[in-house]
Amino acid sequence: MDDSVKVILKKLDDIDSRLKNLEGPTPSTNIEPTKKIERDPLFHKAIEEMDKIDEISSKQLSEALKIDIKRAEAIMDQLEAAGLGTCYMKDA
Repeated sequence: MDDSVKVILKKLDDIDSRLKNLEGPTPSTNIEPTKKIERDPLFHKAIEEMDKIDEISSKQLSEALKIDIKRAEAIMDQLEAAGLGTCYMKDA
């Protein structure tokens, strides 16, 4: 199997795992559902900006989205919680 296919399958497994956590516990478990994270309305715009360059800082994000640094930092926290922040890599 090609390495790129393995990477895609791994990412799909990670996404599936996160979706299951968002959906809450299955009927056979007593685990409480994870608290849903409130996302900033500019969350998806931030992902678009991250896709333009390999790495992005909160300062670069604030300049790109024309928002204050505190809001950019909060969005960066949301991106990291979604698995896209510090471990985000631009795919070739």
